[in-house]
Amino acid sequence: MKIMLMIAAPLALAIPAAHAAEPAGDNGDRMFAMIDANGDGKIDKAELTKAAEAQAAKKGDTKPVDSAKIDEMITRIDTNGDGAVDKAEMAAMRKAQAAGGDAKQ
Repeated sequence: MKIMLMIAAPLALAIPAAHAAEPAGDNGDRMFAMIDANGDGKIDKAELTKAAEAQAAKKGDTKPVDSAKIDEMITRIDTNGDGAVDKAEMAAMRKAQAAGGDAKQ
């Protein structure tokens, strides 16, 4: 569980201002849309990496994001195996986290 939270943190907290500004019932859609730069309904490795780098830069960290951690996070959340995280997979991850479980069921 600790590893999942460490890996999922860049995704779940990639844009904290957007996350904090989510209206009740939004279920992360606004944050998802901000990370999904090309608007295809999926967050791929490049989009997630960019979001994680932006989050790190806000904290003053200029080191490159660990590509292996991004890959592992996508692998754990990507239940359909297409190499990206869609809204349903994101919702399942958030639900599992809220329940104290693992993202992959």
